[in-house]
Amino acid sequence: MSLLKSEEIISDAEIERVHANANFGDMAKRDVVNSGVIKAAFGYGTGSTAYRILRDHRLVKKFDRRGLRLTQLGYRYLRSIVSHATLLQEHGVRGG
Repeated sequence: MSLLKSEEIISDAEIERVHANANFGDMAKRDVVNSGVIKAAFGYGTGSTAYRILRDHRLVKKFDRRGLRLTQLGYRYLRSIVSHATLLQEHGVRGG
């Protein structure tokens, strides 16, 4: 199985649909998802709105005092954002 980009796992249209009118200031909607997935991977919680967004994308499966837990899809998404960032950095490409 080849490594997918995060946009191939959750489309931009799906990001827009799930976020609806949620406002995170200057933070891009996909960055909210990326940040939430990384926090969940390390066992940290997010705010309730970010949690609902992650849950609606099926990236997390529970929210309690121990933090968030990634689903299989959540781990797949995490691998896509971390691996692509690493590959880009290794080749001297900025952004991504």
